Amino acid sequence: MKVVVYPSGSFLVNTYLIWDENSKEAIVVDPGSKEAVEELRDEVDRNDLVVKYILNTHEHPDHTAANAWAKLDFPEAKLIMHEEAAKYLNFWTESEIGKLVGAEYSPPPDKVLLDGSGFNLGEVVFRVIHTPGHSPGSVVVFDSSKKIAIVGDLIFKGSVGRYDLPMSNYGDLKKSILKVLDLLKPDTVLLPGHGEKTTVSEELKNNPFIAELVG
Repeated sequence: MKVVVYPSGSFLVNTYLIWDENSKEAIVVDPGSKEAVEELRDEVDRNDLVVKYILNTHEHPDHTAANAWAKLDFPEAKLIMHEEAAKYLNFWTESEIGKLVGAEYSPPPDKVLLDGSGFNLGEVVFRVIHTPGHSPGSVVVFDSSKKIAIVGDLIFKGSVGRYDLPMSNYGDLKKSILKVLDLLKPDTVLLPGHGEKTTVSEELKNNPFIAELVG
């Protein structure tokens, strides 16, 4: 499985292009800007990929800002997100944060995700974990055989997601983090919504917020 990241926008959201090298099926994660979509379009063309899904890890506008552009570029791809994210998908678009990141109104999802559901890219099977706390519709999507997890704004290298935003909840965030850490293997690579990638074991050792939770 190949992963390319495109940090972009005012909050440097990580837009990911991930694909299965055998089937050439790909997923775009969190289209954060038109520029990121244009960059990854070049990668798609160079590698003769088929974008099967556009995934939002949650409904905040820095992660959904360019959904519309991604759907225009990849009209056959299904826009997917948790059902709670779908409820609040355009809640932030005209907010101060939404305007700051240049968010466009998003089309509705083609498919909603539920806790425990899954989807595949070729032979790669992703499982969905509903992880509310940072937002009601946050999810982590992981493949245990490839030891990779797309974690959105749940866990960062050395930190965790904010819980002081509208509809955030610290108690839910703690439960979600512990749930994910219990499910993932220590050497699982974590792909966060902002910043550098990390691993479960690294965060268990070095992340002070997680140390407090598991201590």
